[in-house]
Amino acid sequence: MTEYKIVFNHEGEAFDEMVSECLNAGWSLYGNPWAHQEPSSGLVHLYQAIIRELTYEVEVEEEIEVLEEEEEIMESNDNIQLPPTENKIKPLG
Repeated sequence: MTEYKIVFNHEGEAFDEMVSECLNAGWSLYGNPWAHQEPSSGLVHLYQAIIRELTYEVEVEEEIEVLEEEEEIMESNDNIQLPPTENKIKPLG
């Protein structure tokens, strides 16, 4: 599964450090960075999309043990003799 994230900060070293930390943590750049300048203050915000691949490890050993136990119970139930009954099945209607 791919995880996506946007890193953003004001223009300067803080943005560079954030991106570098993400790259060192296993993220990869995704596309080009982009900038937005606020008209009133002239402050520039920088943005960078990053991605990383997530892998999941599933352990099924416990589930297999449960299935084996259920199989054993079913096999032991095959040998059970039920007492005869006098109930008879009657058709509906």
